Amino acid sequence: MSLPVGRHPGDRTSTGIVGIESVTYGVADVSRGARFFEDFGLRPLERGAHGSTFGTPENTTIALRDEADPTLAAPVEPGPTVREIVWGVDSPASLDRLAADLQRDRTTAVRPDGTIRTVDPAGYAIGFRVTERTPVRLEPITLNTIGEALRLNARAKFYDRATPQHIGHVVLYCPNFEQQLAFYTDRLGFMVSDTLRGAGAFLRCSTDHHNLFLLRYHRAGLNHLSFGVESLDEIMGGFKVLSERGWQPSWGPGRHYIGSNLFYYFRNPSGGHVEYYADMDCIANPELWTPEEFDPRAPEALFAWGGYPPPEYRKAQWELDADARAGAAPETR
Repeated sequence: MSLPVGRHPGDRTSTGIVGIESVTYGVADVSRGARFFEDFGLRPLERGAHGSTFGTPENTTIALRDEADPTLAAPVEPGPTVREIVWGVDSPASLDRLAADLQRDRTTAVRPDGTIRTVDPAGYAIGFRVTERTPVRLEPITLNTIGEALRLNARAKFYDRATPQHIGHVVLYCPNFEQQLAFYTDRLGFMVSDTLRGAGAFLRCSTDHHNLFLLRYHRAGLNHLSFGVESLDEIMGGFKVLSERGWQPSWGPGRHYIGSNLFYYFRNPSGGHVEYYADMDCIANPELWTPEEFDPRAPEALFAWGGYPPPEYRKAQWELDADARAGAAPETR
């Protein structure tokens, strides 16, 4: 398959998709999921017995809905998990063209707010709407290095907690990896940043190194959703609050080699994990970026520093619960 590298400006796909606009989870315990996302640092927008919605400063949203809500799309796995991922599109004209293309070979529906809904080849419910995001720009961080001090007569910036600014990317397990990759690149215009040989593809629809990571796996399911913060110090401010309130980290801290981003992961009671990330590679000009293919067994496929994830990292909570009931021994790497 021909990979669409370098065909479009770095901050735009050929279809006008610009990034994640909203993510909806179906959960058994809305209240617990809401407590987690509030502790994580998202801003509550609405709270109720059957659902809660949280926002970021860029005006992207996370919605929690009762898993029995009949308006939710079908889940791809048991237990709490993602029910819909909506991607923002740059204009009404781009949305119309995208809808017309998708209608050629798949069922689509239009919500009252204009969102086009469909299902991808692995069964994930996806949507598209004209973006309402507000770009966020943080001041550059000043670091003092040996022989070059940029922060003068002032203390470093410290954080009591994290305030995620941006929904950066989502990582999805795909039993039909090749079909998924073809759909997102050939049909939706995502660009390939790097690949894991035969195992995964880091795709982008913006200047971020990746907005979507497709990972070959024996089942469909959510691995994680990632949120951008300013720095490692802010990541550790988020860790401080979450750990003090009883939420368990699942991997980190560390820095990925692929994408270069700093990371810290926590298991999310609404499904999969969530990640704080900072300092990701920015691909402003695809002509100046050379995608690499990495050996999925090599350490750099997972980290530059920070070590391997624990053996249970890839398992969903429902799988861990089933193992516990069966008295199964932990996986070994």
